[in-house]
Amino acid sequence: MLDWLTRTKNRKELPEYSALRSTPTRGLPPDLAEAEGSESFAISRENFERELRKLPRRPLEDEPLFMELLEADGSGVVTIILPDHSGQCLPVFSTPFRAFDYVQTLLASGPSVRYLSSSPLELVQMLHDIEAIGVKTLALDRCPRCSIFTTTGTCSLKTSDDLIGLWSIFKATQLARENLYLSYALESARAGRIEIARDVALETVGHVDLEDPRPHLLLGQLAVKLKDRQLLREAKAFLQFLKLDRWERKLEQVVQSGAPDFDDPA
Repeated sequence: MLDWLTRTKNRKELPEYSALRSTPTRGLPPDLAEAEGSESFAISRENFERELRKLPRRPLEDEPLFMELLEADGSGVVTIILPDHSGQCLPVFSTPFRAFDYVQTLLASGPSVRYLSSSPLELVQMLHDIEAIGVKTLALDRCPRCSIFTTTGTCSLKTSDDLIGLWSIFKATQLARENLYLSYALESARAGRIEIARDVALETVGHVDLEDPRPHLLLGQLAVKLKDRQLLREAKAFLQFLKLDRWERKLEQVVQSGAPDFDDPA
């Protein structure tokens, strides 16, 4: 995993949406924000977490699950200052793409970094080691487009089970949010609220999951509707970069027909 990501960085940058670069956060429509705070959303999130904590979806403790950033000169791990300036925090990512997006968005102008892939067992040992130098918090999947982020004290992460549990909580929230946001964006598109659908889809990509093909396909279809060639190029670039051939073909069919269908792409 480490060698793959390093080669990818040197060969081609992760695509980006210019609209996210100019406006990283758009906020949510009030009714969508209300839905995210509802009991049904909480139940959806809990169901995902329950599935993730059980086999076959539960990660193994000795297989790669996390990714950390290392100083390129070998001087140690990359840390970030806590918002209240009370200490240093270790950023940890659940996929290489999340680590890559973080580096490209926030660290592009700084020194180069290396990527370290680790299992829950390996990360437990790293947390023990960095506690000795005063790093006592972890930020899992810190969003590079948000100024506020959640941290967890390393004192509560003493075993691989603790880390897998933390991963399950974060991943369940991500899955529930992306389903909620995509459903809302699709319904908005079908109802002719094209700009709202676009903005919610951009929030999904920028703040929830850039690896899910659904928002990229939707953004491509919305671009056709809006006659936005730049947005269309960017959506295509993501589908190509992520090697989502089936989704890319679907988008090309929409481009050729000029008639977005806004079907739910299961």
